[in-house]
Amino acid sequence: MRFALAVTAFAGTALAYPGLSSIFAQRATDCLTEADAKDIVDLYVRLIANYKDEDCEKYCADDFVDRSDSINTFIFRPLGEPTFATKKIFMEAQGTNPPFPVIVDGVDAVACESVGLRWHATFGAANLPSRGITLIGATKKAGFWQIKSLDVEFNSLIWLLNMGGNYTWEG
Repeated sequence: MRFALAVTAFAGTALAYPGLSSIFAQRATDCLTEADAKDIVDLYVRLIANYKDEDCEKYCADDFVDRSDSINTFIFRPLGEPTFATKKIFMEAQGTNPPFPVIVDGVDAVACESVGLRWHATFGAANLPSRGITLIGATKKAGFWQIKSLDVEFNSLIWLLNMGGNYTWEG
């Protein structure tokens, strides 16, 4: 009951002070819509599967960061550290990577400034599906939605096989 009274009092305060209600209204309009989230996911797929510098320049925030322990294992970076700490580093890496097919299996969460999705990629020597998850952080600082962060994890053993590598199981 106290919680309901506190909420009612807070809502009444917001109505009594027009400045507060406009802040709440603006905050709601600054959140991703489902259509915005779809656009962000489509952009993510383009950045990975069909990379172009102009997409990254425009649609990745200036303070962009990409984190992935799955990728860090391949490029010999310490686990837990940013994989591509800046937009420039990400652009240099993506510019040298061959494209690969990314199929979005589902968008499972859309919050105010983030999107969570599941995907898979089947390619290369083994041609096996490597499944992954990506959390996309978004920002609207430039006046339109941009990707601010990527947190990506996937089945790196299958990825290794698809790249023509191999592993030995020692049990």
